[in-house]
Amino acid sequence: MNSNELKSIGLSTGLILTNVALMAVIAVTPLSKITDLLFGVPIIGMVIFGAGLTGGRWLAKKGIKRDDKGLATAGTGLLQITYGVFGGGILALLPANLFPLALGLTAVVTTAVAVGATLLVYSTGRSFKSWGKYSNYLFMAALGSGLIGSFFPTLMLLTFILVLIGFIVYLVYEIWRMKQRPGRVVMNGIGIYIAYMGVFVEILQIIVRMLAEE
Repeated sequence: MNSNELKSIGLSTGLILTNVALMAVIAVTPLSKITDLLFGVPIIGMVIFGAGLTGGRWLAKKGIKRDDKGLATAGTGLLQITYGVFGGGILALLPANLFPLALGLTAVVTTAVAVGATLLVYSTGRSFKSWGKYSNYLFMAALGSGLIGSFFPTLMLLTFILVLIGFIVYLVYEIWRMKQRPGRVVMNGIGIYIAYMGVFVEILQIIVRMLAEE
């Protein structure tokens, strides 16, 4: 990796750490109840959560392209809030003394996935251009199964798997894009942050469930 790629990783790491801290704060406030409220009907929660991510990503990248710091900051802020509220709602299922363990384990697993994705991109030298499109297909399939799963809950496991795989595929795509255009430091950093946090909140659900059952 060259210096620009390392800068992108540094930026994404800063955004990730800020977002994880925000989750822990939200988890001990009334805002943590928003996730349960929205996902009372799964498809409603998925649509609103997805809209927050899509809108935040669009605003952030549009602001970067236009060199509009206000727009870029607003988009990044929306992403932070969306992930923060969702992750905080998940984390709130545990007592506060288990937050560090849950977040630490989730970070280890998610980072292992990210390292694997990086090795895949940098060691194979192949093109992952189409993987951005594949991730969109997976998210659309997840919305479809989430809609049906809102009435037949057994399908929600499939929805979870589709979303998790979708974010992993998207993470590979964003890492590949960073390799292809290393000079776009901020754009790359935000892209990797979005993808990493998507994997993070899905893994967090597994970790929290495991700890809650012990």
